[in-house]
Amino acid sequence: MIGGASGALTGLLFVAVSLNASRIGEHEGLRASAAQTLVLFITPLTMAAALLTPRQPDWGAGAELIAIGVVASWILLTLKRGLADEELRLLSLFDRRAPNVLVMLLFVASGVALVCGANAGLYLLLPAALVAFISGVLNAWSFLLPPPEGQAPRRPGRVPRA
Repeated sequence: MIGGASGALTGLLFVAVSLNASRIGEHEGLRASAAQTLVLFITPLTMAAALLTPRQPDWGAGAELIAIGVVASWILLTLKRGLADEELRLLSLFDRRAPNVLVMLLFVASGVALVCGANAGLYLLLPAALVAFISGVLNAWSFLLPPPEGQAPRRPGRVPRA
């Protein structure tokens, strides 16, 4: 079920990006946000595919989950490299580092538990997938409605000066 939901959300992301292609194409930060959202949607899909492999040992599934978590983490951490300060400010609106780190840590922890022989590690995949979906949907919603041109992005919790 998680793989199907992930595939559907990925398809909807492609539709949302194509509807706003000109606006997203103008900003490297928005492109990085779209890529981040894609990673958050594709990671549970690859997890579901890895778990559907027939007759694989637990250590093999665990190693696949560890690899998925490490590769997705690397991609998420390298998306910001080389962006201009303005683009980094724009991306800061959409970058939810805590949920992204939590998702990848849960994937890796689940894989480590499986490699060590604890099948209960599979229970960590449900919160990982749910957090990835929620964070990805918030990203997609946020970058579809960027702040108006010419306005500096506001950080949550700050009161604008009068």
